[in-house]
Amino acid sequence: MTDHLPAFDIDITPESASRWLMGRDGAFPPRVPVTGDAVPLSYLFFLRSQPAAGISIHAELGRDPDRGLFGGVRYERHRGIRVGDRLTADARVTERKTVESPRGDMVLTTLVNEWRAGEDLAVTETVRMVDLPPGPPSAPAAGPEADSALSSICDPVSFTRTQIAWLTVETGDTNALHLDRDYALSRQFPDVVVPGTLIVPVAEKALSATAGMPLQMLDVRFRAPTFPEENIVVKAIADGKPDTWRFEVVGDGGGGGGGGGGTVRAVGRASIAADPS
Repeated sequence: MTDHLPAFDIDITPESASRWLMGRDGAFPPRVPVTGDAVPLSYLFFLRSQPAAGISIHAELGRDPDRGLFGGVRYERHRGIRVGDRLTADARVTERKTVESPRGDMVLTTLVNEWRAGEDLAVTETVRMVDLPPGPPSAPAAGPEADSALSSICDPVSFTRTQIAWLTVETGDTNALHLDRDYALSRQFPDVVVPGTLIVPVAEKALSATAGMPLQMLDVRFRAPTFPEENIVVKAIADGKPDTWRFEVVGDGGGGGGGGGGTVRAVGRASIAADPS
């Protein structure tokens, strides 16, 4: 087990950005960005290290993939990232702690990934990972009820199985829970689970569109799973600080899967960039 992952490089090419947008938006043929176009924060995802560096994150960190969940992520933008950039990622574990739960001890791991463009720090990505207690799986808990004070800032969005498969391959997140329904059923989920690599970009897209500017900070914490063809909506409210919002990703009861309507799938905070360059 290591606390420092091998450094790796990625090139943000027009083709890679286009594939990512097709997964996020489900649009085919996708729009092909050109060199110099701005790229959302959520394009960056630490599991890109798996295909880029030829490693298994679970093996490197000594995790059991059957018990590992993606608990959330925080992005902090230091400079804009654009199509044409070559980024170097340097990731390290900054905290690992054990917490009690009704089913036994869970391990919470925090991984900080610094994305650099040359000598410049571009984005800091802080990933929260959850290792469930050992033992037989149990059905996932439903999320809490939505906060009625928040207002919808986008139309309902749902994800096809094609989008899910596409984005897992593009971002390196090939956990069987997102791809194999029989495996998901064996883990007590009613269907494959929409990966966080799709939920986070939808939240960022809605918040950026509402603000009319790129985000400076995006912090997302997951509360319950979302399933294919299940509608979700982003709801937000000003957070009492300049250019800052509190938001929820909420299931609206449409589509399939096993989640209830009006329950929270993710919560978070976001702020817009003071300098959009």
